[in-house]
Amino acid sequence: MASARPTTLAIFVILAALSSMSAGCTSPAPSTLAQGDSATPGVGATPTLDSTLDQRLPIEKYLISPQENDRIEGARSALMTSCMKRFGFDFKPVETDYRQKWNQTSHRYDPTDPALAAIHGYHGPQSGGQSPVRPSRAPLSPDMEVVLGHGIGAPTPPGTTRPPANGKYHGIPIPKGGCMGEAEEKLTAGGGIIQDSPMAIDINFKNYVRSMADTKLKAVFAEWSACMKAKGYSYPTPEAAVKDPAWGTPTPSKRELATASADATCKRQNNVVGTWFAIESAYEMRDIQVNGKQMASIRHSIDIALRNAVATRTSGS
Repeated sequence: MASARPTTLAIFVILAALSSMSAGCTSPAPSTLAQGDSATPGVGATPTLDSTLDQRLPIEKYLISPQENDRIEGARSALMTSCMKRFGFDFKPVETDYRQKWNQTSHRYDPTDPALAAIHGYHGPQSGGQSPVRPSRAPLSPDMEVVLGHGIGAPTPPGTTRPPANGKYHGIPIPKGGCMGEAEEKLTAGGGIIQDSPMAIDINFKNYVRSMADTKLKAVFAEWSACMKAKGYSYPTPEAAVKDPAWGTPTPSKRELATASADATCKRQNNVVGTWFAIESAYEMRDIQVNGKQMASIRHSIDIALRNAVATRTSGS
């Protein structure tokens, strides 16, 4: 799945939030998130943090983690391969290792490391980690495309070969949605989900935005802004610095590198990351509590899919 924010930082985490959604092929249903009242939620002790690489937001329990996604995708690949073999095809899905993919907080408040910011500016990850790159798949024959399918409920893309009217290939019935659909059906049997719940996604995105309107965080942003001004940079908030149109270049300029490094330094001097993390966590916890039953059901559904994935790999399907 992208930092939570749609900025020049390249959405590494959420949006990722949408990271784990890559495991599924169908579109999620609209969210029915019940929001807490408009009052500011109580915030517990504020940690002092230089980064959030080793932290987890409350909502992450209800989102498919990179490690869980890796297990689901591995099982899905095995199921598709087995299904395609029934039809006489030697099919090898594109494999991507999701285990090292960044979590929701890895780059949510970037830049946070002055030294790395001085190298990458606002153009890339503020850590030495690498985002998994999904290699392109070799083109399939029309017959293989028909049997593989596009998943349950997914429309047939324009220009692709449609399944035969009798729903068979060489006399063998093609599963609903093709072999991809069969794999999804097995992984979601019993109520499992293989893509993030719209409700969890809403809590993940919306409370990032809500947190920035919090009075306490605004006060910390003001301290950060004063620190930046003393260094020769005028921005009201970290978000404004990230979104500066001047950074829309193929590679970071000297000014961008200097600005990003100052940004990270001022964050550390004013504990922006620790405060932001604590406040956003409080907003998330309130929504999670208000939607307690639904959230428990979401976690249960993820666990079902994981059990199905384990059963699939154990049985050799």
